[in-house]
Amino acid sequence: MQWKNEAIKLLIIIVILGIISYLISVFVQILIKYIPQLSTFQNDITTAIDVIVVGVGGYYIIRIIQQVLSYFVLSRVERGLAGIIKFTLDVIFYSILVIAILAVLHVNLTGVVVGGAVGGIIIGLAIQTVAQNLLSGLLITSSKTLKPGDAVSMISWIWGSPIIGEVTKVSLLFTEVKTINGNLVKIPNSAFLGNTVFQKLEAENSLIYPLQVTVNADVEAKKVMEKVKEKLKDYFDDNVPQIFFTAKTGGTNVFTVIIHLSEINKLNQILDIINKTFDEAYWEAKK
Repeated sequence: MQWKNEAIKLLIIIVILGIISYLISVFVQILIKYIPQLSTFQNDITTAIDVIVVGVGGYYIIRIIQQVLSYFVLSRVERGLAGIIKFTLDVIFYSILVIAILAVLHVNLTGVVVGGAVGGIIIGLAIQTVAQNLLSGLLITSSKTLKPGDAVSMISWIWGSPIIGEVTKVSLLFTEVKTINGNLVKIPNSAFLGNTVFQKLEAENSLIYPLQVTVNADVEAKKVMEKVKEKLKDYFDDNVPQIFFTAKTGGTNVFTVIIHLSEINKLNQILDIINKTFDEAYWEAKK
């Protein structure tokens, strides 16, 4: 609701400025009618009034925009970065205000525009990565794609091996994930724009993780599966992993194991059990 209130304030200020500018221009016309000598300075008076209206109105409009940005953006990033972003935006906003005032004063802005364009390109190139992270962070937080507590698996060519763990924090620049190995990983949000495939490991009443196990095809797949299923019953009272024979590629058999678990930090232990079980089952079936 706060952004709606600020938007209403902004519209009210613009309307009030328009009314004030119109009333002052009418007043000046009436004043000149009774004091004809002032007609010589009519253009100067009108320009001065426009400068005051643009300057004061622009200042309050910038203040409102700053409040909105502070609430939706700056409050969600680290303090140091927030200060840098605020300073940069202040420079941009007040530069625009100065240019608007100069335009009202009929100053030739050709040189200013060219210089501003060159400066804008330089600044844009310098903050490109930060801007991508901010945009991705806004999309992730606003769409609730990821939120603290989500168990996820992330695959990307950027970091190679999949990152599996629990999301601990989603900010505008980075997403923090506590992996199943216990370390904390900060992933730049720009990685989510086309570079990362991630899945939430959520089922109806538990977490779910698909594991692919590859075994040499010199042993019948059915025998391996039967032995693995029998052995897994000794480790799991309920939620026994489901096993499917999903592919046969050359000299190997590929099994998909669907693991159900209550906490993501138990996954390493379960993977250890399943991999060892497949290894034991293979050698027993081969005898």
